[in-house]
Amino acid sequence: MNRIGPDFSFTTRLVTAVFGFGLMIFFTGCKTPETITVPAELTPLEEFFNNSDIFAQSMTGFALYDPETDSLLHDHDAHRFYTPASNTKILTLYAALKSLPETLPALRYEIRNDTLYFRGTGDPTFLNPNFDNNAAYDFLKNREETLVYYDGQFEDQHFGSGWSWDWYPAPYAPEKAPFPIYGNVVRLQTQQVAMVMLNEKEPVKPAFFKKYIDHLEWNSSQTALVNREHRENRFLYAPKADTARQERIIPFVYSSELFVEMLSDTLGRDIGYSEKSDLKFDRTLYGIPADEVYKRLMLESDNLVGEQLLLMISDEEWGRMDANRAISHAVQTHLAGLPDTPRWSDGSGLTRYNLVTPRSLVILLDKLYEEYGEERILPMFPAGGKSGTISGRYAPPPGEPPYVYAKTGTLRNNNALSGYIYTNSGRRLIFSFINNNFVTSGNAVLNEVERALNVIKTKY
Repeated sequence: MNRIGPDFSFTTRLVTAVFGFGLMIFFTGCKTPETITVPAELTPLEEFFNNSDIFAQSMTGFALYDPETDSLLHDHDAHRFYTPASNTKILTLYAALKSLPETLPALRYEIRNDTLYFRGTGDPTFLNPNFDNNAAYDFLKNREETLVYYDGQFEDQHFGSGWSWDWYPAPYAPEKAPFPIYGNVVRLQTQQVAMVMLNEKEPVKPAFFKKYIDHLEWNSSQTALVNREHRENRFLYAPKADTARQERIIPFVYSSELFVEMLSDTLGRDIGYSEKSDLKFDRTLYGIPADEVYKRLMLESDNLVGEQLLLMISDEEWGRMDANRAISHAVQTHLAGLPDTPRWSDGSGLTRYNLVTPRSLVILLDKLYEEYGEERILPMFPAGGKSGTISGRYAPPPGEPPYVYAKTGTLRNNNALSGYIYTNSGRRLIFSFINNNFVTSGNAVLNEVERALNVIKTKY
């Protein structure tokens, strides 16, 4: 038989094995207790992650950062990129704070003879019932000049990059626009009688859209009480017996023509439209305090606000509205010091093109806190058991203040939670949880995140 290598005899091999075993016994016996390596005790979070069946079924990234020592206390794949969902709004908030004034511009205008030319700034608050801001409305309503609208500065798309095509009737995906009006949505007001019917006194807001509603007979194949044709403002409403919520929200198709018609109807006066290329728009009307808009962005996770803030940044910096330009500028300047450069594609987090690492998010959260202060930043974040999208979770013991201030993020099979946590020992730590591609229930993942935060609160 052919052999590879030397052909040791059985006796030689036996002697070699016995001698090696004897050496091993000798050196082991000579070791002192101080020289024996004992496995380090697991930290509370290491033990938690090792025993979590829920996190084992998903791609989970986690970072726990101590700003006092500038160190990561726990790193669970925190260097990997994940889809952050609405945690993207943390990036949007920071970019807006860096670029926009403390009072947001509501519109820009220029007066020529007896004509006032005006354009939008991307401000999402105009006639939006989620805000108390009438500055632009009062200004336009009371001007004596002829009003002419211009929107040639809008160089973006009405849907964000990577948005699903079938979101067009979804309340969370209104279209982007140079001059949003009424939040770019229609609100159908229903009342519960024998069936869920449109409210007779005030069926639709704004009332302008009443003529666009078609009533249908309900049939069992329908899945929505209210729907809309794909690319036209024809709203389909079919009343049925159920206990549906009292307001249904659906976006409308935005266009220059529709905006002019709606604004003329709202102001009760004719509005013209211009394509002049030589307009300077050398004057600016300022409206709402920026922090009121930022709170809506973060507390309620308002997607329209997130998208419009990027357009406002672009308009403020260059006089043109292009979200990609605003993102590129923010990444190259304001976010240049993060551990990992984000792959950032929209302002709201609706697209799955966004990718970010947990360790970058905790550093960004630290920058927000250090640069703008606790008194300004914490009220913008949902507070556990108290406000925003986590009002139903992370409740503190009775009589105690919230211990979690964090931004949520949710897409199908993905969720995220990043923010600040105050521990029982008095420490302020910063964390970022991102869970992707789980097939268990979203509620089970959220429960596991809550358990992990309780470990941090009590053990750190």
